[in-house]
Amino acid sequence: MRKRFIFLWILFLLFAFSNDSYAVYYTLSGEQIRQAIEYGEKNKDADSISFLDEWIRVSDSDNVYEWAGLHTKFSTLASEAKKASRVSKNLTEEQISQLLSEKEDILSFIVILYGNSYDFAQDYHAVLLYKNKPIQPVLEQNDSRGTVSNLEFRRSIAYRVECRYDFPNYCVEPDAEVTLVILNPLNNEKRFLFRLGEMR
Repeated sequence: MRKRFIFLWILFLLFAFSNDSYAVYYTLSGEQIRQAIEYGEKNKDADSISFLDEWIRVSDSDNVYEWAGLHTKFSTLASEAKKASRVSKNLTEEQISQLLSEKEDILSFIVILYGNSYDFAQDYHAVLLYKNKPIQPVLEQNDSRGTVSNLEFRRSIAYRVECRYDFPNYCVEPDAEVTLVILNPLNNEKRFLFRLGEMR
């Protein structure tokens, strides 16, 4: 019995303190807050895409560079620490509390899409698939006026929009696999797979 207890305790410690095992943190400990701020400060000169690489998924549908990013508590805090560090400031306790409270109980996605008219995304909708069951968003913000893109695609002019979709996280395990599905009015869809266990 004692050997079994020791084995289970060692196994617990390995999982608890492994640096390689991630899962989206729905609640940040003091140590995780420190790690997020440290990540932001150490990478203050990194470009946005490489800085947020852990939280971004790319779709190559139609040979268009479209992507979705998951804004977790960790990534949000790291991003704000990066911004503050670039102007030689530190986040205050009040700012940290405010940032964390804004992400309470939600999985928040930002999606960059391209289309051939400035208002192409105004009637888009999103669902989050978890264990093959759809979760409806608590917030949908579609950019109603796209900006002209400077990227060259097969079409002569492409418009870029940024959309935001928030979903409740209380029924999603923090190390689960979820798929963000973006639907246009013709029910054509774009999919972005997120393995939450690979993210903080």
